[in-house]
Amino acid sequence: MPALRLMFRPASCRCAVLLAGLVLFHAVPAADAPVYRAQGLDQPTIDFVLGNFEFVLLHELAHVVIGELEVPVLGPEEDAADYLASTALLNATRGDPLSYQRANKRLLAAAEGLRLSWLAGAARGGELPYWNNHSLNIQRFYSIACLLYGNDPEAFADLPAAIGMPAARADSCTAEWQKADRSFHWLLDNFGRKPGEAAGPQIGISYAVPGTLAAAGLLREIRADGMLERVANAMRERIILPRELALRMRSCGRPEAAWQPEQRELVLCFELLDALYQLSAGRDAAFNRSGGVQLLQLPAIAGTHQ
Repeated sequence: MPALRLMFRPASCRCAVLLAGLVLFHAVPAADAPVYRAQGLDQPTIDFVLGNFEFVLLHELAHVVIGELEVPVLGPEEDAADYLASTALLNATRGDPLSYQRANKRLLAAAEGLRLSWLAGAARGGELPYWNNHSLNIQRFYSIACLLYGNDPEAFADLPAAIGMPAARADSCTAEWQKADRSFHWLLDNFGRKPGEAAGPQIGISYAVPGTLAAAGLLREIRADGMLERVANAMRERIILPRELALRMRSCGRPEAAWQPEQRELVLCFELLDALYQLSAGRDAAFNRSGGVQLLQLPAIAGTHQ
């Protein structure tokens, strides 16, 4: 089946296709729905999809903040959005050990999703879009892994060796995290809500009806998690945007999330859930070169070290 080729994006539409490092997935119309595995949604699949989906949501909201508030960005905005999403996820929950553990697990899942998408594309002989405004997914994977390790070297002590990260890069990860963390807090200090100010404008949330069993099951998990509501509330508490916006989950015809400034809508496509469900089937693949470690099963990710 033909792959969905990435399209050049109009300047007015900030679209983030998750699998931007390689052309991997065809669109998932109802007539070509992903095969719903016999076991349905096991917990590892749910964890994998929700981690990747929350990262995409935060990545897109980073674009909203940068664009709406005219935040200066030195370097590729897509890289900045990845770093903002990562630091926002880890900073938002640091005072609550259980939430911090969830944040680490979800960011780890997002990293694994980028790695798996890279491997799947390479296996299919996918095009390498060096011209794309996203870094390649394998580069994004290592960047997120470096931030995780740099933020908590004790909890993630085994991570660099598990993923084949050279010592020279691993040794720089603490400084890389500290720079990202300072940038995140600079953003809040300069563009964030000040003490005594009212919360930001409303963020509406709506859910359409998915067209596949996989997307329907995953949507139930997202709603049970309260992900969109939790992220929207945190956004209003931290950032005051100039206007209201809405988060819309609906079918789009291709797996992506897209900020549409004219409509004031961030659209999260059910096809993205289908694509992540398909991708999750590869999560049992060996993680390191020796085939001995699976990323989501690393033992030291409890987030107990603050």
